[in-house]
Amino acid sequence: MLNVRYLKVFRAIVKSGSVSGAARALNVSQPAVTKSLRMLEEDLGIALFQRVSGRLVITPEAQRLMPEVERLFGVLSGIKGMADELREGHGGTMTIAAVTTLSLSLVSKAIAKFTQQHPNVRFELKALSTVLAAQHVATNYVDMGVLDAPTELSGMEAIPLCRSEVGCVMKRDHPLSAKEYIGPPDLLNLPLITFGEETFTGMSVRNTFYAANTPMKVQCALNNTMMAYVLVRRGVGVALVDSFPILSGDFDDLTIRPFRPTITTQPSIVFSKSKAVPLVARAFARALAETTEEMTQDPRSLIRAV
Repeated sequence: MLNVRYLKVFRAIVKSGSVSGAARALNVSQPAVTKSLRMLEEDLGIALFQRVSGRLVITPEAQRLMPEVERLFGVLSGIKGMADELREGHGGTMTIAAVTTLSLSLVSKAIAKFTQQHPNVRFELKALSTVLAAQHVATNYVDMGVLDAPTELSGMEAIPLCRSEVGCVMKRDHPLSAKEYIGPPDLLNLPLITFGEETFTGMSVRNTFYAANTPMKVQCALNNTMMAYVLVRRGVGVALVDSFPILSGDFDDLTIRPFRPTITTQPSIVFSKSKAVPLVARAFARALAETTEEMTQDPRSLIRAV
């Protein structure tokens, strides 16, 4: 197999026109250049240069080799550049399993910001339920998960992003929008949209109403916050969900008020401990944390730093 170092010397001689020029360009001694050239000619079995009137002249055979040599070093340069991008988290493919609500808000916002700085990163985003997203991470099907609640699955590295409070989402002209906080008595006999009781948030909401001795009128139980916002917009009722969608700017006709007593969830980044985490995934995790911090500064936000 040809020695790439010898080819590098040959290329330097061609470009500089002399052994001494190649030695200076490569920061090596002239004897080292001469030896490398001789070894390359032995490996190839052809002469690469001739002395003509005291000058080193490339042979026709070597001239025909030069395009292939340049192509080789172009490939090598591309490999080096890609490695640099991967090392800095600026290249590669990211596979993410995120709960639907966070994929449509926090994750999509972070991707938009990240790709502006790192356009060579390609994303594969799967919007799933909390359980399925966690399973995708646990089975090493994706590089990263973004969950909205703690998971029972072990073998994961969890990085908390924030604490998210449940709020009451309603139309801007709703009578309850005049209140600073919303509690179970305020929602008596009102049609409610919230998560199903099989979810952590849904069960917490029902327990809060039970403790307040206030009956709930659940008009629609679901597992997707974005759908809750759409149903509020359609006039189905008010929703007890998180504030992530309202921060997207797509629901300016709606408003949100904190629900009391406070119900919180803890969105987190999760990695599988049995799979090596790509450098680009660590870089994107930092972008997610920065995006989350920006969201906590929004006056409409019910998101708090951990």
